[in-house]
Amino acid sequence: MSSRLEYKYLAHASYLDDIRKEVTVYMNHDPYAEIRPKKEYTVRSIYYDTNDLLCYEEKYEGYKIRNKYRIRVYNEPDEGSIAFLEIKRKNENFISKDRAKVFLKDLHELLKTGNAKALILQKTEQSEDLEAAEKFLYHYYSKRLIPLSLVVYEREAFMGKFGFDLRLTFDKNLRGAVYPGFEDLYSEQHLKKPFSDYFILEVKFHERFPHWIPQLINKYNLQRMSISKYTNCIDVNKSGMQIKRALAW
Repeated sequence: MSSRLEYKYLAHASYLDDIRKEVTVYMNHDPYAEIRPKKEYTVRSIYYDTNDLLCYEEKYEGYKIRNKYRIRVYNEPDEGSIAFLEIKRKNENFISKDRAKVFLKDLHELLKTGNAKALILQKTEQSEDLEAAEKFLYHYYSKRLIPLSLVVYEREAFMGKFGFDLRLTFDKNLRGAVYPGFEDLYSEQHLKKPFSDYFILEVKFHERFPHWIPQLINKYNLQRMSISKYTNCIDVNKSGMQIKRALAW
């Protein structure tokens, strides 16, 4: 589980085509985006939190070390749809991730039984998938995590042509809902947008990035921000969230 740096910027949608044109001088679409009709794929995640919203509060209180817990799927459902159990760890500016795969159809049974050995899809006997799944399940049970927010967006992703281990993404059309079930993963109903006229530009790298990145940031006067898709989608749905919590109590 290696760590990387991750810088985020909120960019106006009117800059999208111009920034893309400049980025593609140095980068190619990644393989998952390249094969899609619009060179983008849809990311759908259920974020889990404690009943007292510990992850949400830690973000707003500015904790430098914190975790996020989520289940993620991509694009459209099919018979072999894969779900990913993920723990995203933040330590100051460094990001690392534990990730394990399971068939979507087995997800409910996995969370109910905790039988990771039988259900997790391991690449090899030596892979870290099983360990990652067991870490997720440990937090899931010990913290009594609940599905708090569905977060959906389209991602246009790029990889560097010339090294630097550089990845850049445009996350567009961010939208979300609260208290989702697995049946809501692919639903577009009841989703609200925290901001309609902006996309999130993320620069992901190890140690350093090329000189053209800060030139691009300065040219479009982009400000580095601590942007959480999870908390933004919670905030835009707070009225519905309060109603549901009141009914639950």
